[in-house]
Amino acid sequence: MSEVKRVLVLDDEEMILELVSDIFQLIGFDVASVTTGEAAIQEFKKAKEQGQPFNLVLFDMTLPGDMDGATVLKEIKKIDPNVKAIVSSGHSHEELKTKAGDGGFDAAVPKPYSINMLKETVNELLKE
Repeated sequence: MSEVKRVLVLDDEEMILELVSDIFQLIGFDVASVTTGEAAIQEFKKAKEQGQPFNLVLFDMTLPGDMDGATVLKEIKKIDPNVKAIVSSGHSHEELKTKAGDGGFDAAVPKPYSINMLKETVNELLKE
């Protein structure tokens, strides 16, 4: 039996959350979506405790308030240092790749992104 693929998506824009959640469902993921860093940390912790951990997280880099995507990821990695993480942002691709590496992310996808771009990035990260 193949492993269940689960993703946690964090973005402060509801429309983007819905779109990304739909894309992930289309490519075979169970999806949880949240709009704040604190909610992401709590959701991730709860899933791990319930034995249904996320294989992947996709976080927006820029969020309102005290926590950006990199800050949230640092907390998530304390719970599971092996989780694969993608950062997404409207920054230029080069700037985003630099921020991704500095923030501990495994990959970056610039907004707006296509279904194929996201699928290729996910497949690359999760291949065994």
